[in-house]
Amino acid sequence: YCNGTTADFVGAAVALRTGVPAMWHVRYTAVPEATRALHRWLATRPEVARIVCVSHAAAALFPHCPEKAVVIHNAVDLGRFERGATAGCYKGRAAPADAFVFGSMGRVLPRKGYPQMIRAAKVLLERATAEERRRARFVVVGDTPADIPGDHLGECRELARACGLAGVFEFPGFTADVRPWVEDFDTVVLPSVYPDPLPRTVIEGMAYGLPVVAFDVGGVGEMVRSGETGALLPADTTPEALADVMLGYLRDPDRVAREGARARAVVVEAFDARQHGRKIHAQIVEAARARRR
Repeated sequence: YCNGTTADFVGAAVALRTGVPAMWHVRYTAVPEATRALHRWLATRPEVARIVCVSHAAAALFPHCPEKAVVIHNAVDLGRFERGATAGCYKGRAAPADAFVFGSMGRVLPRKGYPQMIRAAKVLLERATAEERRRARFVVVGDTPADIPGDHLGECRELARACGLAGVFEFPGFTADVRPWVEDFDTVVLPSVYPDPLPRTVIEGMAYGLPVVAFDVGGVGEMVRSGETGALLPADTTPEALADVMLGYLRDPDRVAREGARARAVVVEAFDARQHGRKIHAQIVEAARARRR
């Protein structure tokens, strides 16, 4: 069982050497050009028995062996990720008790598009009323991993300060448990600007009954239904247009409640970790049978 680009290569090599079938779990939508031909060849080998992809966007890497590729979306523990599972840690403390929080979480990388969100926050506050400015807050929970060059988290913090958002746009850094933050979110924003395979930020936010504002990239559109569970925007959306969409949620609590409730229902229907476990188990069994055949 291989999870990740490097693991897929290693797993396939071990399978070729031992004859024990490998199952790839593909959580990426692109392969480096230098290894693309090798990746394609390994995928066709009988030793790679199954290729489980987290989204149709990821499965698009395997048009040459569609009989092996199956899409099984990521999932979430519905008991852990639900409204009221933990106490909030932001509203009534660092933010007003009646704050409206646009939140996100995950690795802080350039491809995640957080500068877009920062610039949109600046525009939103410029267009908001005084009361709306008092309530509006923005939070991104996460950091830039140590093995990634540069300090993009630091760059985002500096951009927020330069935009006059000190005390309004928070980057609290890494936390082992994001739930106390998500508990205080009102809308999730995911501004990824690359083909994000199937970001857990979206699933976890929807599990909390939150509408999601995101760009239509990668597998995001396989989760967010625009006008039903959030807003799905073109990848080239400007910060000004993003700000208008976000401001629309701030001004329409009924829409937030309606789309949030539907988002939770979609996760219960399609992204339950128990169903996910059964599906993955079935694929592992199928891969094992490939050796006997």
